[in-house]
Amino acid sequence: MKGLAAYTALEQFQDNISPESVSMTRIKIVALFVAVVGSLLYLYSYFNPPETWETHNEKGVSAFRESHYAEAEKHFIEAVALAKMLPPSDPRLYFSLNQLAEIYRFQSKFVEAEQMLQQILEIYENQFGAQHPNVALTLNNLAANYRVRGKYEESETFLKRALNILEEALGKEHPLVGNILEHYAHLLHKMGHSVDAEKLEKRYQGIYSQQDKENQ
Repeated sequence: MKGLAAYTALEQFQDNISPESVSMTRIKIVALFVAVVGSLLYLYSYFNPPETWETHNEKGVSAFRESHYAEAEKHFIEAVALAKMLPPSDPRLYFSLNQLAEIYRFQSKFVEAEQMLQQILEIYENQFGAQHPNVALTLNNLAANYRVRGKYEESETFLKRALNILEEALGKEHPLVGNILEHYAHLLHKMGHSVDAEKLEKRYQGIYSQQDKENQ
């Protein structure tokens, strides 16, 4: 009889629970769960803020200075990806591309470095035009990349174009023209064209000498 009485009391308790009460309880549980999860996500984001271009750039530069090239490469790859989401004219993109190209050069990853330089060249040509000095300086970097890889004819093509741009934009006696002439003379020696190289050496030495006199 006691068992039966207990059973009956339980049934009576269940009968007194309305569907509305059960529904409200479930809503409260879900709300509590959402609140807890939201709080945890907030705490995670607070203590683990998302990486930005600035943070990746800072970490990349720091790693580069400490000669941790693989780590620097990782951060600048992320920086490039983030910078590509910015307007094309934003300087952060070609800054990161330049840094990444330099890191690749230090690691003798010349093909990868060339790919970065080609992207920079495209940006400069689209932004400034094909005859801008920035285009010439990037062509000079590409020429150096090809020279190191033994692709002398391709290197010479880039240097000739760079030289023409700078002479037209800045004048034949500008120090940057002398810099290109010096690189060109070095390339011609590599190609076995010593006579032509010596002619260029006289030109850039004259430019440097004149620059020194002006600075005195």
